[in-house]
Amino acid sequence: MKHEIDHLLKDALSYKEEPDDRLNQRIIKTVQQKERAHMDKNSNRIRVPAAALLAALVIFAGSATVYAAWKYLTPDQVAEVAEDLKLAEAFRGEDAVAVNEVQECGKYRITLLGIVSGKNLSQYISTDYAGNLQDNRTYVVTAIENADGTKRPDTSDDDYGKDPFLVSPLIQGLNPKDYNIITMNGSYFEMVEDGIQYRIAECDNVEMFADREVYLCVSDGNFYNIEAYQYDENSGVISRNESYQGVNALFTLPFDQEKADKQAAEEYLKTLQSELSGQEAKEEESISEESLCNKVSKEVSEWKLADFNEKTKLITEIEIAPNAKGAFEYDYTIGENGMGSSGTIMPEFISERDEEGLAKVRSVRSGDDEDTAYIETYTLQDNGRLILRTYQYTER
Repeated sequence: MKHEIDHLLKDALSYKEEPDDRLNQRIIKTVQQKERAHMDKNSNRIRVPAAALLAALVIFAGSATVYAAWKYLTPDQVAEVAEDLKLAEAFRGEDAVAVNEVQECGKYRITLLGIVSGKNLSQYISTDYAGNLQDNRTYVVTAIENADGTKRPDTSDDDYGKDPFLVSPLIQGLNPKDYNIITMNGSYFEMVEDGIQYRIAECDNVEMFADREVYLCVSDGNFYNIEAYQYDENSGVISRNESYQGVNALFTLPFDQEKADKQAAEEYLKTLQSELSGQEAKEEESISEESLCNKVSKEVSEWKLADFNEKTKLITEIEIAPNAKGAFEYDYTIGENGMGSSGTIMPEFISERDEEGLAKVRSVRSGDDEDTAYIETYTLQDNGRLILRTYQYTER
């Protein structure tokens, strides 16, 4: 075995080549492919002869890149655990890039293991939020471990997920708070092996932006953290916030600039910007409705029946008998506009009521426009039946 590894290394180090990134890639891939045949069939870990590891470390003295090549599972092995054999094969292909760059942030050591981009690389086809198939994707594999050497919790442990991470590509010139894995139809698979947390993050193919810097951020939390990174609006450069105390690793993805596609990038950005504009409009509308509902809820919390009769318009009134469990089920149409309302009112929700029998709990929902809200009131009668009245509130 030692003779074979020596031969492979000698072949890789021909006198015509300098020890650059391409040479590094050749050594990593060549040795990994040969050692894959010696893997324990009952384990996802690679057994690497000490001679092979020593030879590589002598060539690149102190190289963290080479060290990382054997410390962790390879990207194709992580894909195999995810039962995505097609993606595993893609990570063994010529278009895949093994990176193996390590960064430490506080209590964590984060390694970018590898990346591959292209069409139909996975046997599991993703969809966007509208249900459209997405078959042109970027897949990035990272490893996260505790810097003190303790093991990360298994996915079945109660502590798993208590310190969540966001792993996302970011693109130079695009504000990362708007353009990240969440808006780029992203998803991920995660596993823990030997105390190391592995993640395959996928999103729309960002290789089209290869003519500019494309980053990979790994930060704490479930969403993009504007405190963890800095965005220069003039240059479009994204950088770590050095004063941030949490996790804010930032890698540069090694894309081949020749694979950039400006036309595809422009069309993609138009689509994203259209979706973002539509989402912002919905959020503004939702905030407006929520603000009115909150305002109405506070205003009517202490109203009596006389207040409702004076300040609102009664549009629906129904009487409900309790079911076998004492709860009140309802399903009716509000007024003439055909808006439906249905649900179940539990008896404990109407136990506290005023002298007129009006329950303290009132339900408020948004109306047809931003100035209108509907208020449902519950009045418990002496016969045990419930009067449900719906009032229309219009902001003046």
